[in-house]
Amino acid sequence: MSFSLEELDRAATLAINGFSGAFTDAVMPILSNRAVWVPFYLLLFFYLWRRLGWKKALVILVTTVLSVAVIDQVANLVKYSAMRLRPCWDELMTENGLNVLESKGSKYGFFSAHAATCAGVATVVTFLMRRLDEDRREILLLVLLILWVAGVSISRVYVGKHFLGDILVGALAGIILARLLSWLVHWVITKFFSKFVD
Repeated sequence: MSFSLEELDRAATLAINGFSGAFTDAVMPILSNRAVWVPFYLLLFFYLWRRLGWKKALVILVTTVLSVAVIDQVANLVKYSAMRLRPCWDELMTENGLNVLESKGSKYGFFSAHAATCAGVATVVTFLMRRLDEDRREILLLVLLILWVAGVSISRVYVGKHFLGDILVGALAGIILARLLSWLVHWVITKFFSKFVD
């Protein structure tokens, strides 16, 4: 018996969404809320400033903002081109017991801008830290960023706003776009502004 990719995506989404309980029902909408993560961003920038100095931290901050803006616009462009309904707007999903823990919002969800932008932020920070800090790796920071991206991404499935496929494609798109932008920024700095970051 074979399943199509769409059927597997629906089944996986319902499985994650159906893993409900009082604790997760309370926590997942919080993780899904972008405003909640503002203190995390501020702490991350403070850490980068303390670790790298204000010039290198500023480079990472500007690249991060640029990446988030580009990724978000690309995600919106794809959403309104693909026009794949969010699970909360999909009657087949709601008829099969999908829990919707947030307002439905816009109809289309492919791919997830939350997953893409979070993965993009993590990519920019880790890529540029390695390039600007003598290729030194920050394993603890990397683990923290991966957990953050995973938590936010899974929360979007849990609250009924995205299919798992929306999340996976979104994270991959965010990584690719952020890596390209980070590489471009690093090349420009190395070529024209190397004295600025010294």
